[in-house]
Amino acid sequence: MIRSLVTILMCGVAIFAADTLFRSSVLSRVRPIVLVPNENAVVDPPVTLHWDGPQPMRVKLGRVGEELADLGEQRSPFTIPADRLERDGGYRLLLQDPVLGNWVSAQRNFQYHEHGDSAQPPPERTDLQGSEYLFLALNAARDARDKARERSREQRKENAELRHEIARLQLRIQDLGEAQDADAAHAADLENRLVELANELRGAAAENAALRVRLASVIPCTAWGYFSYPRPQTIPVTRRVVLVSNLRGDIFRDQAACEVFRREDGSAASACFCVGNTWGE
Repeated sequence: MIRSLVTILMCGVAIFAADTLFRSSVLSRVRPIVLVPNENAVVDPPVTLHWDGPQPMRVKLGRVGEELADLGEQRSPFTIPADRLERDGGYRLLLQDPVLGNWVSAQRNFQYHEHGDSAQPPPERTDLQGSEYLFLALNAARDARDKARERSREQRKENAELRHEIARLQLRIQDLGEAQDADAAHAADLENRLVELANELRGAAAENAALRVRLASVIPCTAWGYFSYPRPQTIPVTRRVVLVSNLRGDIFRDQAACEVFRREDGSAASACFCVGNTWGE
């Protein structure tokens, strides 16, 4: 018996909770949902703003692309006076929680044209009652959900493209790193070769300097002599010879010694010249 009573009591509580839940929008407990005006609707001033959700909310209004003016904390419904719509164009409404700010917010865009087309859409209904607000809120939530899903798909696509681009850039960076390492190794080899060539050049320069010193110390001519006719008085004259030494057999090692002996020799027939060139010329 007690179990039956408890079951009946729990069913009653569940029915009451479900009735309360379905008579009020759950979304309205989380964030405000703008019911009037519709998105991008063409309106005539004054504009009635009606939302379902937390109360009160800070209302801001301004032209699209411009700074929004603060209309203060208001409760739904709220009428925007005509003097707030200064000129034709698109306007943006922003609802913000007075405490949480943009964390709990909603926005709506609408059009205002003072001399609009006669075929403009009918004015927004402001006499909605009861469950009509709930259906409007659900439709608005569905639209917001669809837009969020579309944005999510676009973001996933962009993320995939970014990952592909990042992978391509990583491969490119890896290739550049390998090329840089190869260039660094080649530059090191060239530098080592340059050091070796510099050492070889210094060695060749030192060897060349030593050879020049040795060449400078070498006597260009090692023997001097002159033409002579040993018996110039004979007929015919004897064949000439080249004398390179004196009567003692000393070879003329320089031109001066050769000239001294030649001046005293009556058979001399030429000046002294080099007969023993060091370089074999």
